[in-house]
Amino acid sequence: MRFHEYETILAGSRRMARQANLDPPSEEDLDEVMDSLRYKMEPSSYAMMHLHREWDKSWAVDRKPYYSVYPSLIPMLTKLQLDKVSGSDIRLPHGLKSLSVRFPVGQELGGEVRTIWINELDSIRRSEDGVVCRGLSLGIDQGEVLDGLPVYLIRSFPLVEDSTVEESLEALPKSWTASAGKQLDPESIIESVRLVCTLCLIGDSPDLLEPEVLSKDKHRVSQDNIEKLVAKAKRRGKLGWSLGRSIETIPHYRRPHPALVWTGVGRKVPKIILRSGSVVHREAVAAVPTGYLDNGDEPPE
Repeated sequence: MRFHEYETILAGSRRMARQANLDPPSEEDLDEVMDSLRYKMEPSSYAMMHLHREWDKSWAVDRKPYYSVYPSLIPMLTKLQLDKVSGSDIRLPHGLKSLSVRFPVGQELGGEVRTIWINELDSIRRSEDGVVCRGLSLGIDQGEVLDGLPVYLIRSFPLVEDSTVEESLEALPKSWTASAGKQLDPESIIESVRLVCTLCLIGDSPDLLEPEVLSKDKHRVSQDNIEKLVAKAKRRGKLGWSLGRSIETIPHYRRPHPALVWTGVGRKVPKIILRSGSVVHREAVAAVPTGYLDNGDEPPE
């Protein structure tokens, strides 16, 4: 299965330079260009571009982590009720500050969303009272391109204990950029936020997440060497997890599904767990003839 890939601003700029037979820009070159645009662009547009660039840098520091989300889990990951979850409960998994989420080519989220980048913000100012707090920023790629570079719809909102995620989203001020360019279905935006929050509540659960190895090592994976192969992949710059890959390939099986449960003292801490799957029509499966190849017997003609 092929997944959409996230392209940083620097990678996109270098791609465009090669196409024009120009020298590829360095990190410093790109930052100089962006600084020169500070007073030439509309403030909201420049702020989004600056936030995007800062996310690229944070992602590089985190070694470019990503999740490959398989289609069988996408509907289940977008059912979270945002009015039930406090912003303070949302944190990126694995101790990361940034994460790229990618969807399969031809099976995009809502038919449009190809990738989502997530950045945990150390500080963001709440629009309603000016209080500085922790926050989350999402960049949603729906395939829009401007001047050769992908355009991301960005949503940044605070994560605080006295507000649910839904309340934080509703309090976001409207920007003129919301009606500019290609429009994304509002439901796809909400589904993107639900999916991201669900991933945060899943944490590093091994029931759903499978660390990825190098392509050439996939056929060698076993319980005995998986840790070594994952470590090898990390040394080679590959830090990714598959979400739902095993579930995708289980035949004649009602797939396991994520469920929100409340844990801890007073059952106040939300957590996503994996509900067990089950064999569908167990009696029908049991009736299938088996054993033809037992003890070296040849199958019947």
